[in-house]
Amino acid sequence: MTGLKGRLLQAGLLATVLMIGSTVGASADTIKIGVFGPLTGDAAATGAAEREAVDLAIKDKNAAGGIRGKQIEAVYADDAGKPEEAVNVAKRLTARDNVSIMIGSISSPASLAASQVAAQSQTPQIVVSGTAQKITTQGNKWVFRSPVPDTKLAGDLATFIHEKFPNVTKIAFLYVNDDFGRGGFESFKAGGQKYGFEIVAEERYARGDLDFTAQLGRIKASPAQVLVEWSRYAEGALVAKQFVQMNMTLPRFGCDGVALPKYIELGGDAVNGVFYMTHYSSATTANIPAAQKFIGKIKQAYGKVADAYHAEAYDAITMALLAVEQAGSEDRGKIRDALSKVSFDSTRGPFSFDEKGDPLLVTHVVKIVDGKETNGRDIPVQK
Repeated sequence: MTGLKGRLLQAGLLATVLMIGSTVGASADTIKIGVFGPLTGDAAATGAAEREAVDLAIKDKNAAGGIRGKQIEAVYADDAGKPEEAVNVAKRLTARDNVSIMIGSISSPASLAASQVAAQSQTPQIVVSGTAQKITTQGNKWVFRSPVPDTKLAGDLATFIHEKFPNVTKIAFLYVNDDFGRGGFESFKAGGQKYGFEIVAEERYARGDLDFTAQLGRIKASPAQVLVEWSRYAEGALVAKQFVQMNMTLPRFGCDGVALPKYIELGGDAVNGVFYMTHYSSATTANIPAAQKFIGKIKQAYGKVADAYHAEAYDAITMALLAVEQAGSEDRGKIRDALSKVSFDSTRGPFSFDEKGDPLLVTHVVKIVDGKETNGRDIPVQK
Protein backbone atom coordinates (compact mmCIF):
# COMPACT_ATOMS: atom_id res chain seq x y z
CA MET A 1 0.00 0.00 0.00
CA THR A 2 2.85 2.36 0.86
CA GLY A 3 4.41 1.71 -2.56
CA LEU A 4 1.16 2.56 -4.30
CA LYS A 5 0.78 5.75 -2.26
CA GLY A 6 4.35 6.68 -3.08
CA ARG A 7 3.81 6.15 -6.79
CA LEU A 8 0.58 8.16 -6.70
CA LEU A 9 2.36 10.97 -4.85
CA GLN A 10 5.19 10.98 -7.38
CA ALA A 11 2.70 11.05 -10.27
CA GLY A 12 0.87 13.95 -8.65
CA LEU A 13 4.08 15.87 -8.16
CA LEU A 14 5.10 15.22 -11.77
CA ALA A 15 1.74 16.47 -13.05
CA THR A 16 2.09 19.60 -10.93
CA VAL A 17 5.58 20.27 -12.27
CA LEU A 18 4.40 19.80 -15.85
CA MET A 19 1.43 22.11 -15.27
CA ILE A 20 3.60 24.80 -13.73
CA GLY A 21 6.12 24.49 -16.54
CA SER A 22 3.37 24.95 -19.12
CA THR A 23 2.01 28.00 -17.33
CA VAL A 24 5.30 29.73 -16.70
CA GLY A 25 6.91 29.03 -20.06
CA ALA A 26 10.33 28.42 -18.55
CA SER A 27 13.17 26.42 -20.06
CA ALA A 28 16.36 25.33 -18.32
CA ASP A 29 18.71 26.01 -21.22
CA THR A 30 16.99 28.43 -23.60
CA ILE A 31 14.21 31.00 -23.71
CA LYS A 32 11.69 29.75 -26.23
CA ILE A 33 9.68 32.09 -28.44
CA GLY A 34 6.94 30.57 -30.58
CA VAL A 35 6.69 31.94 -34.12
CA PHE A 36 3.87 30.89 -36.43
CA GLY A 37 2.53 31.94 -39.80
CA PRO A 38 1.97 30.68 -43.35
CA LEU A 39 5.18 28.90 -44.32
CA THR A 40 3.23 27.06 -47.03
CA GLY A 41 0.22 27.98 -49.15
CA ASP A 42 -0.66 31.08 -51.14
CA ALA A 43 0.65 33.45 -48.45
CA ALA A 44 3.98 31.67 -47.94
CA ALA A 45 5.97 34.74 -49.02
CA THR A 46 4.70 36.60 -45.97
CA GLY A 47 5.61 33.74 -43.68
CA ALA A 48 9.09 33.60 -45.21
CA ALA A 49 9.59 37.32 -44.51
CA GLU A 50 8.44 36.79 -40.92
CA ARG A 51 10.95 34.00 -40.41
CA GLU A 52 13.84 35.91 -42.02
CA ALA A 53 13.27 38.91 -39.76
CA VAL A 54 12.92 36.85 -36.59
CA ASP A 55 16.01 34.78 -37.40
CA LEU A 56 18.03 37.94 -37.94
CA ALA A 57 17.02 39.58 -34.65
CA ILE A 58 17.53 36.42 -32.61
CA LYS A 59 20.93 35.77 -34.18
CA ASP A 60 22.05 39.26 -33.18
CA LYS A 61 20.66 38.89 -29.66
CA ASN A 62 22.33 35.54 -29.11
CA ALA A 63 25.64 36.85 -30.45
CA ALA A 64 25.41 39.60 -27.82
CA GLY A 65 24.97 37.05 -25.04
CA GLY A 66 21.25 36.37 -25.09
CA ILE A 67 19.09 37.28 -22.10
CA ARG A 68 20.20 36.56 -18.53
CA GLY A 69 22.86 34.27 -19.93
CA LYS A 70 20.35 32.16 -21.86
CA GLN A 71 20.20 31.81 -25.62
CA ILE A 72 16.96 32.62 -27.44
CA GLU A 73 15.34 29.75 -29.35
CA ALA A 74 12.68 30.35 -31.99
CA VAL A 75 10.18 27.50 -32.30
CA TYR A 76 8.54 27.76 -35.74
CA ALA A 77 5.16 26.42 -36.77
CA ASP A 78 3.28 26.54 -40.06
CA ASP A 79 -0.40 27.52 -39.91
CA ALA A 80 -0.73 27.73 -43.74
CA GLY A 81 -2.75 30.90 -43.19
CA LYS A 82 -5.72 28.87 -41.91
CA PRO A 83 -7.54 29.68 -38.64
CA GLU A 84 -8.00 26.02 -37.67
CA GLU A 85 -4.29 25.36 -38.16
CA ALA A 86 -3.40 28.51 -36.20
CA VAL A 87 -5.37 27.13 -33.24
CA ASN A 88 -3.55 23.80 -33.47
CA VAL A 89 -0.07 25.29 -33.67
CA ALA A 90 -0.78 27.80 -30.89
CA LYS A 91 -1.87 24.93 -28.62
CA ARG A 92 1.26 23.00 -29.52
CA LEU A 93 3.55 25.97 -28.90
CA THR A 94 2.05 26.84 -25.53
CA ALA A 95 1.57 23.32 -24.15
CA ARG A 96 4.12 21.01 -25.73
CA ASP A 97 6.88 23.45 -26.66
CA ASN A 98 6.39 25.55 -23.55
CA VAL A 99 7.17 28.91 -25.17
CA SER A 100 7.29 32.08 -23.10
CA ILE A 101 5.63 34.29 -25.74
CA MET A 102 4.15 33.82 -29.23
CA ILE A 103 4.62 35.85 -32.41
CA GLY A 104 1.97 35.34 -35.11
CA SER A 105 0.10 35.05 -37.21
CA ILE A 106 0.09 36.93 -40.50
CA SER A 107 -3.59 36.96 -41.49
CA SER A 108 -6.40 38.38 -39.36
CA PRO A 109 -8.50 35.17 -39.26
CA ALA A 110 -5.53 33.05 -38.18
CA SER A 111 -4.37 35.65 -35.64
CA LEU A 112 -7.85 35.99 -34.17
CA ALA A 113 -8.29 32.23 -33.85
CA ALA A 114 -4.92 31.83 -32.13
CA SER A 115 -5.67 34.67 -29.72
CA GLN A 116 -8.24 32.45 -27.98
CA VAL A 117 -5.45 29.98 -27.22
CA ALA A 118 -3.29 32.86 -25.98
CA ALA A 119 -6.02 33.83 -23.53
CA GLN A 120 -6.71 30.27 -22.37
CA SER A 121 -3.04 29.45 -21.85
CA GLN A 122 -2.24 32.95 -20.54
CA THR A 123 0.56 33.38 -23.06
CA PRO A 124 1.30 36.81 -24.54
CA GLN A 125 0.82 36.93 -28.32
CA ILE A 126 2.10 39.57 -30.74
CA VAL A 127 0.21 39.58 -34.03
CA VAL A 128 2.62 40.27 -36.89
CA SER A 129 0.30 41.74 -39.51
CA GLY A 130 -3.35 40.93 -38.80
CA THR A 131 -5.24 44.21 -38.94
CA ALA A 132 -8.88 43.24 -38.19
CA GLN A 133 -10.11 45.62 -35.51
CA LYS A 134 -11.73 42.96 -33.33
CA ILE A 135 -8.42 41.23 -32.62
CA THR A 136 -7.81 43.82 -29.89
CA THR A 137 -11.39 44.73 -28.97
CA GLN A 138 -12.46 41.37 -27.50
CA GLY A 139 -11.21 42.14 -24.01
CA ASN A 140 -8.26 39.75 -24.44
CA LYS A 141 -5.41 41.25 -22.43
CA TRP A 142 -2.91 38.67 -23.76
CA VAL A 143 -2.94 39.81 -27.40
CA PHE A 144 -0.95 42.72 -28.85
CA ARG A 145 -0.11 43.60 -32.43
CA SER A 146 2.69 45.05 -34.49
CA PRO A 147 0.55 46.71 -37.25
CA VAL A 148 -1.98 49.48 -36.87
CA PRO A 149 -5.57 48.12 -37.08
CA ASP A 150 -7.64 48.29 -40.24
CA THR A 151 -9.79 51.02 -38.73
CA LYS A 152 -6.83 53.38 -38.85
CA LEU A 153 -5.37 51.97 -42.07
CA ALA A 154 -8.66 52.31 -43.94
CA GLY A 155 -9.48 55.65 -42.34
CA ASP A 156 -6.10 57.03 -43.37
CA LEU A 157 -6.69 55.75 -46.93
CA ALA A 158 -10.01 57.59 -47.08
CA THR A 159 -8.25 60.76 -45.93
CA PHE A 160 -5.48 60.28 -48.50
CA ILE A 161 -7.98 59.89 -51.36
CA HIS A 162 -9.88 62.97 -50.21
CA GLU A 163 -6.69 65.06 -49.97
CA LYS A 164 -5.04 63.92 -53.19
CA PHE A 165 -8.18 63.28 -55.29
CA PRO A 166 -10.54 65.98 -53.97
CA ASN A 167 -13.12 65.51 -56.74
CA VAL A 168 -13.71 61.84 -55.93
CA THR A 169 -16.92 60.90 -54.14
CA LYS A 170 -18.05 57.64 -55.82
CA ILE A 171 -16.15 54.54 -54.73
CA ALA A 172 -16.08 50.93 -55.93
CA PHE A 173 -14.88 48.50 -53.27
CA LEU A 174 -13.68 44.93 -53.96
CA TYR A 175 -12.67 42.70 -51.04
CA VAL A 176 -11.98 39.16 -49.90
CA ASN A 177 -14.93 37.89 -47.89
CA ASP A 178 -13.23 37.14 -44.55
CA ASP A 179 -12.39 39.05 -41.35
CA PHE A 180 -9.55 40.85 -43.11
CA GLY A 181 -11.57 42.01 -46.11
CA ARG A 182 -14.80 42.76 -44.29
CA GLY A 183 -12.93 44.73 -41.66
CA GLY A 184 -11.24 46.82 -44.34
CA PHE A 185 -14.52 47.52 -46.10
CA GLU A 186 -16.45 48.53 -42.99
CA SER A 187 -13.60 50.70 -41.74
CA PHE A 188 -13.18 52.47 -45.08
CA LYS A 189 -16.91 53.06 -45.35
CA ALA A 190 -16.97 54.58 -41.86
CA GLY A 191 -13.84 56.67 -42.49
CA GLY A 192 -15.17 57.99 -45.79
CA GLN A 193 -18.49 59.24 -44.43
CA LYS A 194 -17.05 62.56 -43.34
CA TYR A 195 -15.85 63.17 -46.90
CA GLY A 196 -19.19 62.32 -48.48
CA PHE A 197 -17.93 59.10 -50.08
CA GLU A 198 -20.60 56.89 -51.62
CA ILE A 199 -20.00 53.19 -52.19
CA VAL A 200 -21.56 52.71 -55.63
CA ALA A 201 -20.27 49.14 -56.12
CA GLU A 202 -19.54 46.62 -53.36
CA GLU A 203 -18.02 43.37 -54.64
CA ARG A 204 -16.72 40.33 -52.73
CA TYR A 205 -14.84 37.15 -53.54
CA ALA A 206 -13.80 34.02 -51.65
CA ARG A 207 -10.19 33.52 -50.66
CA GLY A 208 -8.42 31.44 -53.31
CA ASP A 209 -10.66 32.58 -56.19
CA LEU A 210 -8.92 32.99 -59.55
CA ASP A 211 -11.53 34.72 -61.72
CA PHE A 212 -12.66 38.25 -60.83
CA THR A 213 -14.04 39.32 -64.19
CA ALA A 214 -17.67 39.27 -63.06
CA GLN A 215 -16.96 41.58 -60.13
CA LEU A 216 -14.77 43.86 -62.25
CA GLY A 217 -17.41 43.95 -64.96
CA ARG A 218 -20.01 45.25 -62.53
CA ILE A 219 -17.53 47.81 -61.22
CA LYS A 220 -16.74 48.93 -64.77
CA ALA A 221 -20.45 49.45 -65.44
CA SER A 222 -20.91 51.47 -62.25
CA PRO A 223 -20.41 55.24 -61.86
CA ALA A 224 -17.34 54.66 -59.64
CA GLN A 225 -14.49 57.16 -59.94
CA VAL A 226 -11.91 54.97 -58.17
CA LEU A 227 -11.46 51.34 -57.14
CA VAL A 228 -10.47 50.44 -53.58
CA GLU A 229 -9.42 46.82 -53.09
CA TRP A 230 -8.79 44.83 -49.90
CA SER A 231 -6.84 41.75 -51.04
CA ARG A 232 -3.77 39.72 -50.23
CA TYR A 233 -0.96 39.68 -52.76
CA ALA A 234 -1.84 36.49 -54.70
CA GLU A 235 -5.44 37.46 -55.45
CA GLY A 236 -4.48 41.12 -55.73
CA ALA A 237 -2.04 40.42 -58.54
CA LEU A 238 -4.69 38.45 -60.44
CA VAL A 239 -7.22 41.26 -59.94
CA ALA A 240 -4.68 43.73 -61.35
CA LYS A 241 -4.04 41.62 -64.45
CA GLN A 242 -7.73 41.14 -65.15
CA PHE A 243 -8.37 44.84 -64.52
CA VAL A 244 -5.87 45.71 -67.27
CA GLN A 245 -7.16 42.99 -69.60
CA MET A 246 -10.63 44.52 -69.31
CA ASN A 247 -9.25 47.94 -70.31
CA MET A 248 -10.27 49.51 -67.02
CA THR A 249 -8.63 52.82 -66.14
CA LEU A 250 -9.90 53.80 -62.69
CA PRO A 251 -7.31 54.96 -60.15
CA ARG A 252 -6.64 51.96 -57.89
CA PHE A 253 -6.00 51.85 -54.15
CA GLY A 254 -5.03 48.82 -52.10
CA CYS A 255 -4.11 47.78 -48.58
CA ASP A 256 -1.25 46.25 -46.63
CA GLY A 257 -2.15 42.77 -47.94
CA VAL A 258 -0.32 43.54 -51.19
CA ALA A 259 2.59 45.37 -49.57
CA LEU A 260 5.44 43.08 -50.50
CA PRO A 261 7.63 42.41 -53.56
CA LYS A 262 5.70 39.25 -54.49
CA TYR A 263 2.73 41.43 -55.50
CA ILE A 264 4.86 43.32 -58.00
CA GLU A 265 6.54 40.11 -59.16
CA LEU A 266 3.23 38.35 -59.79
CA GLY A 267 1.37 41.38 -61.14
CA GLY A 268 4.10 42.73 -63.42
CA ASP A 269 3.18 45.82 -65.41
CA ALA A 270 -0.47 45.42 -64.38
CA VAL A 271 0.24 46.79 -60.88
CA ASN A 272 1.93 49.98 -62.09
CA GLY A 273 0.00 52.98 -60.83
CA VAL A 274 -1.52 51.19 -57.84
CA PHE A 275 -1.48 53.08 -54.53
CA TYR A 276 -1.56 51.09 -51.32
CA MET A 277 -1.53 51.77 -47.63
CA THR A 278 1.20 50.02 -45.72
CA HIS A 279 2.86 49.96 -42.34
CA TYR A 280 6.34 50.27 -43.80
CA SER A 281 8.20 50.71 -47.05
CA SER A 282 11.85 51.32 -47.80
CA ALA A 283 10.58 54.10 -50.08
CA THR A 284 8.82 55.95 -47.25
CA THR A 285 11.24 55.63 -44.32
CA ALA A 286 14.21 57.80 -45.34
CA ASN A 287 13.86 59.86 -42.15
CA ILE A 288 13.64 56.92 -39.73
CA PRO A 289 17.15 55.94 -38.51
CA ALA A 290 16.08 52.52 -37.18
CA ALA A 291 14.58 51.73 -40.58
CA GLN A 292 17.75 52.60 -42.43
CA LYS A 293 19.79 50.34 -40.15
CA PHE A 294 17.24 47.56 -40.58
CA ILE A 295 17.25 47.90 -44.38
CA GLY A 296 21.03 47.39 -44.36
CA LYS A 297 20.75 44.28 -42.19
CA ILE A 298 18.15 42.61 -44.42
CA LYS A 299 20.17 43.46 -47.52
CA GLN A 300 23.37 42.06 -46.05
CA ALA A 301 21.76 38.90 -44.66
CA TYR A 302 19.42 38.00 -47.52
CA GLY A 303 20.40 40.14 -50.51
CA LYS A 304 16.92 41.64 -50.79
CA VAL A 305 14.97 44.81 -50.08
CA ALA A 306 13.13 44.71 -46.76
CA ASP A 307 9.35 44.67 -47.13
CA ALA A 308 6.50 45.55 -44.75
CA TYR A 309 6.25 41.98 -43.43
CA HIS A 310 9.96 41.96 -42.62
CA ALA A 311 9.51 45.22 -40.72
CA GLU A 312 6.41 44.17 -38.79
CA ALA A 313 8.01 40.86 -37.80
CA TYR A 314 11.31 42.50 -36.89
CA ASP A 315 9.51 44.98 -34.65
CA ALA A 316 7.46 42.12 -33.14
CA ILE A 317 10.51 40.07 -32.19
CA THR A 318 12.29 43.20 -30.95
CA MET A 319 9.45 44.04 -28.57
CA ALA A 320 9.20 40.39 -27.50
CA LEU A 321 12.89 40.31 -26.57
CA LEU A 322 12.57 43.63 -24.74
CA ALA A 323 9.58 42.34 -22.78
CA VAL A 324 11.35 39.11 -21.77
CA GLU A 325 14.39 41.12 -20.73
CA GLN A 326 12.44 43.73 -18.78
CA ALA A 327 10.21 41.13 -17.10
CA GLY A 328 13.26 39.67 -15.36
CA SER A 329 11.97 36.12 -15.81
CA GLU A 330 10.25 33.77 -18.25
CA ASP A 331 6.96 34.00 -16.36
CA ARG A 332 4.29 34.62 -19.00
CA GLY A 333 2.30 37.01 -16.83
CA LYS A 334 5.31 39.17 -16.06
CA ILE A 335 6.27 39.20 -19.75
CA ARG A 336 2.76 40.29 -20.67
CA ASP A 337 2.91 43.17 -18.15
CA ALA A 338 6.33 44.25 -19.43
CA LEU A 339 5.13 44.06 -23.05
CA SER A 340 2.27 46.47 -22.39
CA LYS A 341 4.83 49.10 -21.32
CA VAL A 342 7.36 48.54 -24.12
CA SER A 343 8.65 51.67 -25.87
CA PHE A 344 11.40 51.73 -28.51
CA ASP A 345 12.51 53.16 -31.85
CA SER A 346 11.01 50.77 -34.37
CA THR A 347 11.53 50.39 -38.11
CA ARG A 348 8.36 52.46 -38.54
CA GLY A 349 9.00 55.20 -36.00
CA PRO A 350 8.66 55.61 -32.21
CA PHE A 351 6.68 52.61 -30.93
CA SER A 352 4.39 52.12 -27.94
CA PHE A 353 1.00 50.50 -27.31
CA ASP A 354 -2.34 52.06 -26.54
CA GLU A 355 -4.61 50.58 -23.88
CA LYS A 356 -5.99 47.97 -26.33
CA GLY A 357 -2.59 46.65 -27.41
CA ASP A 358 -2.54 48.53 -30.73
CA PRO A 359 0.56 50.50 -31.79
CA LEU A 360 0.65 54.26 -31.90
CA LEU A 361 2.13 54.68 -35.39
CA VAL A 362 1.49 56.60 -38.61
CA THR A 363 0.64 54.79 -41.83
CA HIS A 364 2.60 54.97 -45.08
CA VAL A 365 1.35 55.26 -48.67
CA VAL A 366 3.14 53.64 -51.61
CA LYS A 367 2.64 54.16 -55.33
CA ILE A 368 4.06 51.56 -57.73
CA VAL A 369 5.93 53.25 -60.57
CA ASP A 370 7.81 51.20 -63.19
CA GLY A 371 7.73 48.15 -60.96
CA LYS A 372 9.13 49.93 -57.90
CA GLU A 373 7.72 51.36 -54.71
CA THR A 374 7.70 55.16 -54.41
CA ASN A 375 6.38 57.47 -51.71
CA GLY A 376 2.71 57.95 -52.57
CA ARG A 377 2.37 60.96 -50.30
CA ASP A 378 4.74 62.86 -52.58
CA ILE A 379 2.27 63.04 -55.48
CA PRO A 380 0.60 66.40 -56.21
CA VAL A 381 -3.12 66.92 -55.75
CA GLN A 382 -4.95 65.37 -58.72
CA LYS A 383 -7.37 67.71 -60.48
